[in-house]
Amino acid sequence: MKRRECCLASVALVACALVACALAACALARPPFTQAAAPTAADPHVATVVFLWPSTSCDTGGYYTLATDDGKFLGNIAAGTQLAVPLAAGDHTLLGWNGSRTEGDDAASMVSVPVLHATLEEARTYYVQLAFGEWDDKGPRQMHTVRTAKRVCFRIGNVMSTAMVALTPTSDFWSELPALTSELPATSSDAVAGQSWLDANQATFTAHRDLAKARFEALRPRAKPLATLQASDGVIATR
Repeated sequence: MKRRECCLASVALVACALVACALAACALARPPFTQAAAPTAADPHVATVVFLWPSTSCDTGGYYTLATDDGKFLGNIAAGTQLAVPLAAGDHTLLGWNGSRTEGDDAASMVSVPVLHATLEEARTYYVQLAFGEWDDKGPRQMHTVRTAKRVCFRIGNVMSTAMVALTPTSDFWSELPALTSELPATSSDAVAGQSWLDANQATFTAHRDLAKARFEALRPRAKPLATLQASDGVIATR
């Protein structure tokens, strides 16, 4: 009996160690300048944009760096997480790129640079979903295999397509928002350190900003509203 109890204790210790290692791995897997979000009181004088990345079979590797077109670092986001960012009320263009890869300017592509225009109002919260393998450079595509009708991921060469899609009260996926926000772990940014990094990598930022601008201009007429947030699309913060 004692031997059995000892074995059971050893198994329990191994299980605990595995859990601890898994938790440590999760902590280490966070992108640079990213931390677990701590509960804070909402600032009524700014807007909040929540980026959501629900994991799918079309996910690209690594993480995405998010910024505004005037050079403000918003944060880094990884698959299966959400990132809340405060932004001043007004008009913004938001863009992203795969910050975990070292790209030459000639390797970047419009299809992998998501872009979204947002008109924000203070004390409101807005939601944006990152979508992978669903858009080409001009808007969403419906792609299925002929025999099984199974959706396939759109890519150009080895580059997976990426898009920012506005989640609004009138969108088809608005009903899924409560589940997404409750299931995806919340993260926040070390804005100071992230901004220092972005300022030191202006060539990378400029190349992707130019691609984002060109992509938004190339969007099909029906796609532009999907990549646009209006002021009224935000949820009014409750006090």
